[in-house]
Amino acid sequence: MTIAFGIGAFNSPYYENAHKREFYNFDFDYHIESRHILSANFLKGSHRFYDNVHSNNAVPLNTPGYEDNANSEADYFTFSVLYKYKLVNSNKISVNLGAGAGIMTQVILFPYTQGNMVDFRQSSWTNLVFPLRMETDYRIAKHFKVGLLAGFYINPNYAVLGNHLGLRLSYILK
Repeated sequence: MTIAFGIGAFNSPYYENAHKREFYNFDFDYHIESRHILSANFLKGSHRFYDNVHSNNAVPLNTPGYEDNANSEADYFTFSVLYKYKLVNSNKISVNLGAGAGIMTQVILFPYTQGNMVDFRQSSWTNLVFPLRMETDYRIAKHFKVGLLAGFYINPNYAVLGNHLGLRLSYILK
């Protein structure tokens, strides 16, 4: 059993003028055999983008916090289960490829004008996603590994909905 924490950059190629923000990831890996892993994970990711669907307000570009031509923020909360296969399985280095299914909730915060008032509104949805992931790890101690993780989420309605790249720290329970 391995517990891992990851942090890095998250973005979505689906949205106009998207700007990456952070993600946080927790993995609970159960090693079925030396090369086969069943993983349950949670990922929280964010990015900013220009919303021309929900918002009826472009928000002036000189407004503090909106200099990047983005007027909205999207947060993603994803729970998923993956099967991972170790392509490289040595004492020091491992490379895993994984695929699975999960539930993603997206929450969008966007500006909305009504009369002469501008406020921020929220829209959200939850849907099925299919995560694909690659991980590389280097063992630095008996119970610790550091590495990189990269992946993306496929949604039947949006193709690639979110992608992420970051660092991870793993603790091996044995």
